[in-house]
Amino acid sequence: MSEKAEVRQISSLSEGHEEQKPTFMQAIQEEISLPFPIDKFRFLINELSVQQKRAIAHFLNFPIVFSKYKKFPDALFHKLLFQLQKHYLTSDRERLCWVIIFTVFDLLKDESPVSLETFLAAKEENILKFGRWHVYWALRFHPGRATGRTSWEKAIRELEEGLKEKAPEAKSPQDDRSNDEKHTIIEQKLKNEVALRQTREKEAEQLRKELGIQTKKLEKIESEKKQLAAEFMILKEQASKQKTEAEACRIQLEARLDGLNKDKNDLLVLVKEAELKVEEMKANVIKIEDELEQWKQQYERKGQSSTEELIGLLLNSLLPESDKLYHELRQANPENASVLRARIRKIFDLIDLLEQFQQGNGQVQSKDHLQISDNSIESAPSIPEVSRDSYVGTFYRRDHGGYIVLEDGTTFNITESMIHQHGLEHEAEVQCSPGKQQNGMTLYEIELLLQGDDTYAPVRQFDGYVELGDHFTWYCVDINNSQNRYPLHRRDIEIQQPNHGDPCLFNVAHEGRFARLSRLYRKTKQSAAEQEFKANKPSLLRRPAEKTKPDPFLDQCKIVIVGGLRKWFEGVVAETGAILVHDSGDAPERIHADLSKADALFFLLTATSHRATWSCVEIAKQRQIPHFVIQGSKSNLRMLLWENRELIKRKQKI
Repeated sequence: MSEKAEVRQISSLSEGHEEQKPTFMQAIQEEISLPFPIDKFRFLINELSVQQKRAIAHFLNFPIVFSKYKKFPDALFHKLLFQLQKHYLTSDRERLCWVIIFTVFDLLKDESPVSLETFLAAKEENILKFGRWHVYWALRFHPGRATGRTSWEKAIRELEEGLKEKAPEAKSPQDDRSNDEKHTIIEQKLKNEVALRQTREKEAEQLRKELGIQTKKLEKIESEKKQLAAEFMILKEQASKQKTEAEACRIQLEARLDGLNKDKNDLLVLVKEAELKVEEMKANVIKIEDELEQWKQQYERKGQSSTEELIGLLLNSLLPESDKLYHELRQANPENASVLRARIRKIFDLIDLLEQFQQGNGQVQSKDHLQISDNSIESAPSIPEVSRDSYVGTFYRRDHGGYIVLEDGTTFNITESMIHQHGLEHEAEVQCSPGKQQNGMTLYEIELLLQGDDTYAPVRQFDGYVELGDHFTWYCVDINNSQNRYPLHRRDIEIQQPNHGDPCLFNVAHEGRFARLSRLYRKTKQSAAEQEFKANKPSLLRRPAEKTKPDPFLDQCKIVIVGGLRKWFEGVVAETGAILVHDSGDAPERIHADLSKADALFFLLTATSHRATWSCVEIAKQRQIPHFVIQGSKSNLRMLLWENRELIKRKQKI
């Protein structure tokens, strides 16, 4: 058993486990009340091993320092033990009894109050195995002491008489003193020799370590030398090989350069010929444009005369169509009846508009209504079945049109015209209600929840005009800076078919090369006064947004936002370097603890309950926290954070 294990065993005995403490406690109480037999205790200590003595010293907290190079200090150990037994404190006498029980515990651990006779029968065997004084003290603390008092007292007397005969004679104090002096001198010499030997061994060990280190360094240097020599030979061979390849490459490049110079001369000749052809084509184009203008004028004159005939034919064709739909309505299912009635209603609206046009009432306005009614008739068979479910999504801008990402990850595109119709800007939050058409396609009804900001869109927007450049290349030119001139995308040319000089609103993607038409304003005939007014009117056109994200100006500030969704505000707050705490307003008590430590409070009133508003405002007023209202857009939140930055950071300065 290790020394630490023995110390734990003494502690467990003294603290009193359920099995040991009741067994020995009565005997310990009797021993404490009797005079302590010092001689018998000294003889018991002499029978202990060094490990047991160390364990007892640790348990009794003796001020002894042990070393593996020194002999156990028996004299000091005996002195401290005898000082302890002289104390009149019951606790010290009791601890000394527990130490004795620990030394003889191997003899007592299996004993019981009724096993005294068995213990006495094995006395001689135990004396040979453990020692006379171990058996004596084991009998003295035997559990049978209380039950078999007469037998125990008789056995103690017999064992004490036998031990007195064998006890060693006491030596005279003078002999002990001389022996101690000799022993001290011998111990001092031995100590000096041991210290000198240890010093020499340490020096030798240090020298061996240094020798090993130097040997390893030498071996490492030799291996590095060999490795460097091998690498030098490899590099030398590679350099020779690269020199040969470079010479061959130089000869090859010179030959290629001669060929390119020859091709250059040939291309210059071709360019001159092409320029002559281009001049001829320009002349032809001017001639063709004149002819085209003449044909247009002829077509317009012809169209004005034939409009009345076309309207009459259209009216005659719409009436049979309405009869056919009415017949289908009478036989149709109730589910499709609303669709058929809508188509019939739109046909009659179209007939009214055509008759008004014939009478000459509002020709330009009638054309617009005519176009609207016509489109509605075509789209009537595919009226979507609106779903009751709706999803919140985020709109992202493209150079032409954009796309919306819903909460469930679904993505769908929207056109440029829909962007203008709903007034959407980059990262706007929208509510989308899906609906199924009869042809199986899904359409979404869009409603704006929180406006975004095109300043942070991945496109630049210009107000300008369309220009026809050289070689029939169409360009979009910024009206405020003619240097901003971008080729028009091929699809916009095919679909929009712009004219030279048409005003427009166009987008250019960052790092993009082509312009995309956002809106095209067709040129109309204007009076001289209108042209003069527009020429002198100050420009209100927008410049391209080249805004970079500002440096964080609200570091380590805590911003609380109540209302809406967290993802709507994360990007804006992250730009400032602040920490965002958000609640939708359904359970505001969850953020009351964070709100009391916050630097600012913001509300989105369109998406916040009165209960959440007043509970949070009350805490903000108590803590003197500034609170603001978001006016329904991310750009407004960004502006509030910037303009009130000093007020928000005031709390940290305090």
